[in-house]
Amino acid sequence: MNQDQDDAPGTLEEAAEALRAAERSVREARRRLRAAIVAAYRSGESVPVIASRTGEEPYQVRNLLAAAGISGRS
Repeated sequence: MNQDQDDAPGTLEEAAEALRAAERSVREARRRLRAAIVAAYRSGESVPVIASRTGEEPYQVRNLLAAAGISGRS
């Protein structure tokens, strides 16, 4: 048996469920990251620092904050 066969789920239904479970996990991880970014920004961290800490680009952090209704600092 080759490596691909060892890792393959038994049925199409199992594979589809595994994908749905992974997608739920990704959505939850994104929700947690958004909340952590908003909290970090509200506690005074700058967009570049947050971007550096998270591996995101600064424009992504700014877009996320804007989508959360948070305007830039003056």
